[in-house]
Amino acid sequence: MKIGDIYNYTENRIRILMFDDKEVFYQIVNKDDTFVYAKYKTISYYRASKEHFKLNSNFIKSLEFEKKELEIHRPDLPLRLNCFSGLFWVKNSFEKKNDFENFLKSFGINKEELTGLDINKVVVIPTSQQLTSKKPTLLQNEKGYFIGEELMIECFRIQSEYVNLEKPYFSKFRLIPFGREEKRLTGIGIYRLGIKGNIPSYYLGGLETENS
Repeated sequence: MKIGDIYNYTENRIRILMFDDKEVFYQIVNKDDTFVYAKYKTISYYRASKEHFKLNSNFIKSLEFEKKELEIHRPDLPLRLNCFSGLFWVKNSFEKKNDFENFLKSFGINKEELTGLDINKVVVIPTSQQLTSKKPTLLQNEKGYFIGEELMIECFRIQSEYVNLEKPYFSKFRLIPFGREEKRLTGIGIYRLGIKGNIPSYYLGGLETENS
């Protein structure tokens, strides 16, 4: 499997945008292999578990990305980063790095464990604790990259508006014969969503697992 490969999947002709050891991100393409949503500047990628994709797809051919496509979609960026269990997003922002570092240490996390992004602009989308997307925020810097600590401080600030201190988890509901069942998603994580204004976008959430 390579970035740019074209497959038959879910009765559609699709092209792989990016993947890691857990998931495959893709978009639907036309018969001439152009993206169906090529003119869209804001897209949420389709995603599937890597295992499910391998079992239910058929390879058609390889096709390298054009330079412009690579610049827009940035398949080199991580699909998930700074995913930790045992803690949750907080209501307050961290004004000082030392306060944030002490917060991490209280959960056994060292700032050196935090992953950054090799990009000068990124759109971050907070999530309500009922798993609805909220107002996106554009982060940018002059260095051309975000170190892990500064990225996470910004993410905590962005998410803080949507945190209920009495509910340190995200709620995911599904219908059952006699009502609905709640699944609680704890922990924190940053996850690739797609592009917004042709800039890579990520959403903030809990610690996702294969069964989330």
